[in-house]
Amino acid sequence: MWFTLKDASAAVGAVIFSSTARRLPFLPENGQELVVTCQVDYHVQYGRVNLVVSKLDYDGAGKLRAAIEQLKRRLEAEGAFATARKRALPFLPRCIALITSPSGAVIHDLQQTVWERFPNMRLVLYPALVQGTASQRSLVAALRQCDQDQLADVVIVARGGGSFEELMAFNQEAVVRAVQAMRIPVVTALGHTSDRTLADLVADREARTPTAAAEIVVPKKSDLLHHLEERRQRLQRAGLIFLIGPAHQLALRQQSLARLARDLHQRRRERIAHLDGMLRQRDPREVLRHRERSLLECGRRLAQVRDATAQRIAGSRLQTAGLRERLVGLAGRGLRERLGVLQSRSARLGALAPEQTLKRGYSICTDAGSGSIIREAVQARRGQAVRVLLSAGRLDASVDEAVE
Repeated sequence: MWFTLKDASAAVGAVIFSSTARRLPFLPENGQELVVTCQVDYHVQYGRVNLVVSKLDYDGAGKLRAAIEQLKRRLEAEGAFATARKRALPFLPRCIALITSPSGAVIHDLQQTVWERFPNMRLVLYPALVQGTASQRSLVAALRQCDQDQLADVVIVARGGGSFEELMAFNQEAVVRAVQAMRIPVVTALGHTSDRTLADLVADREARTPTAAAEIVVPKKSDLLHHLEERRQRLQRAGLIFLIGPAHQLALRQQSLARLARDLHQRRRERIAHLDGMLRQRDPREVLRHRERSLLECGRRLAQVRDATAQRIAGSRLQTAGLRERLVGLAGRGLRERLGVLQSRSARLGALAPEQTLKRGYSICTDAGSGSIIREAVQARRGQAVRVLLSAGRLDASVDEAVE
């Protein structure tokens, strides 16, 4: 395998023989930064220098990138990046967990954006180091504590950007596995645009910045209220407001009943005034007796109205128990209607009973011996003993003659 090694100022040809290639952990690719162990081979005839490579290793960031790529392939084979395992974010979280540094601009930007969109939204901070040698252990501990507490509906893991080396904690397997194991949806916001970390790939959602993450997680309260008002108006126009406002319906019924009571009271006052005028024109004793009867009648009717009003209010309150009870009431009413029909038909059938026929003046003739009904003259014979049933009592007789 022939290739060229170069740096900022020079380039030199290199070769890896097949016997050596079989022992190497990998073969070089374009753009890799490598540490090469080699021997110098000088061709006198052509005046050319080549490097005969015996060992290869990654150099610095190249070694880190190779390790990350190897872990990435392993996670991908396990299905850790699969779209099917990513969970939907809650529409309106009750509480948001923030995993980031407790100091700096990131936590301030997150708080400001969340509370601008939805004031008083509950935030829980799980402080963690997001850079340095101790950041891996700190991030894993914060993620596990958050998952154990189960206080939040969604988690934002945030950092304010940085170089490839500064973001290495989010490529460590322990951190990636901790994000993957979370029972709560996770949104990463690491503030980078060129490289995606492995934590981004296993998270449920990825945002470019902490501010963008807050906008993804939290809807605007003003927008929600606007949409709710639009839907309420649409329901009201469709005549379906009773499905969502039983309490409002009860209030309307109470207002209607109150107006009815006021109107009735006003009519009673007018009636009393009229009676008072008549009192001056009639016999005082008769007028007093008439007025007493009228007042008693008014009191009785007012009591009826009061009782009816109380019953209506009680019935209206029962209606607010929900659609299920209303459906049960409708079903009960249907059964009562069917029962009324059944009773009507039963009465009609009862009218056809023999007893009813006898009451209308008819009689029933039966054979005195067998009790069978004689419907036609040809069924009787001369001298046959018969029994005639009347609406009250009976007649025992014999047939003198059967005439068709």
